[in-house]
Amino acid sequence: MQVYVYTIVYMNTYTATVIKTGNSYALRVPKKYVEDAQLKSGQKTVIALPIPEPKQDRGRIQEAIRQLQEIGAYSDIEDPVAWQRKIRKDRSLPGRE
Repeated sequence: MQVYVYTIVYMNTYTATVIKTGNSYALRVPKKYVEDAQLKSGQKTVIALPIPEPKQDRGRIQEAIRQLQEIGAYSDIEDPVAWQRKIRKDRSLPGRE
């Protein structure tokens, strides 16, 4: 029996406006985007293509959880709080020393 576990990560999103400038187009981005990316006026940056977020299949998620319960995937964890502290101790959080 295969059990799939998915981790969903949401990143900051910004709304860019497409404007026509003569024979070309430009993207107008919010000031917050420029500040967060630490961009300077005239500096070039790479912007990823927009990727639509896939809809989550609630039924599949519920089935995966049910399968985890059936096989007792986490039954050997006696103290969930202590277990979580232990696994988080192994790695540093992004942007923190």
